[in-house]
Amino acid sequence: SHTLTVRVEDEAGNVKYSVPLTITVDTQITIDDIELVNDSGTKGDNLTNDANPHFRITVPGDVNEVSLSIDGGVTWVKAMQSSTSGVWNYTWPKTLADDDYTLTVKATDNAGNTVTWTLDFTIDTTLSTPVIVLDSADDTGVQGDNMTNRTQPTFNLQHIDDDAVRVTVSVEHGGVTTTFDVTKDAGGWTFTPPTSWGAGDYTLSVSVEDKAGNTSHSASLTVTVDTQIAINNIELVNDSGIPDDNLTNNVRPQFQV
Repeated sequence: SHTLTVRVEDEAGNVKYSVPLTITVDTQITIDDIELVNDSGTKGDNLTNDANPHFRITVPGDVNEVSLSIDGGVTWVKAMQSSTSGVWNYTWPKTLADDDYTLTVKATDNAGNTVTWTLDFTIDTTLSTPVIVLDSADDTGVQGDNMTNRTQPTFNLQHIDDDAVRVTVSVEHGGVTTTFDVTKDAGGWTFTPPTSWGAGDYTLSVSVEDKAGNTSHSASLTVTVDTQIAINNIELVNDSGIPDDNLTNNVRPQFQV
């Protein structure tokens, strides 16, 4: 700041001073921070599954206007100043489509200085519905009947989006549910139980979460593990001798199993 005083002296030597005037020279302005408040993925990655993004802009206290644009400056909207000095907020009222965007923020202070700053962000509100199927090599009965004599069958996980950050398989058996984390291998997304299963029914489902925090769940799949078979009885139907002595005079013996 600078203080100016005017001094006047006339021909008679009288001197008079003005009231001092203080002026401030301000040639700089900054935008200290732009925050995507509803960042739903990893904080700070500017990825959200909210189609109405909320931005918080932090600027010096002498800023009197903050405007935002997502179309390269063609259209501007004004942010609202919060009760905290230097903090401005704006929530997009119109639902934005899934896409990559560049936000431009323009701030103007009391001295008329203007500054702009940009922030890249992404809207991602969708995630494919995953599917779990019993691998055909382990579907040992009629193909598609989801019956197997394998105690550690392999399952294929389908429709897993590339931006998935967590994939889990939940297995329910006997009223107990266990959840396993799954990682992608060279052959794709598969799940094989880490321990052998006993005979019985098992119900499996897949859950997926992506970088934006979207979640999706598969329909459940029930498979039956059946590892035993028995022959309960073999009877010689035309036993012609003493019953059950398995002796017959019929050259075409008939058996009932």
